[in-house]
Amino acid sequence: MVGTFHTITKAIAKPGQAEALKALMEDVAQLACQEEGCLGYELWQGHPNRGEFVGIGAWTDEAAFYRYERSASMDEFMREIPDLVDHPPDTQWYQAVNR
Repeated sequence: MVGTFHTITKAIAKPGQAEALKALMEDVAQLACQEEGCLGYELWQGHPNRGEFVGIGAWTDEAAFYRYERSASMDEFMREIPDLVDHPPDTQWYQAVNR
């Protein structure tokens, strides 16, 4: 859909933390799907690097993503994530221009 807003977030687990990071990111994906303006959120796990995860979110617009980004569930995620990764997750934003 032209005009939709997409986010791609990549996180890489510390050694031994892949399952914990996966569980946390699964929670994030589930909560995102409940947010107003979220059109869907998929979580992908790396192969063969099982400690690498990519979350792909689709939003009605940029404002919908920013509301979610400031939500209580994201606050909790940001408190828990430092123990599971060496570097903060990398999130990029994209807007569809054609289909």
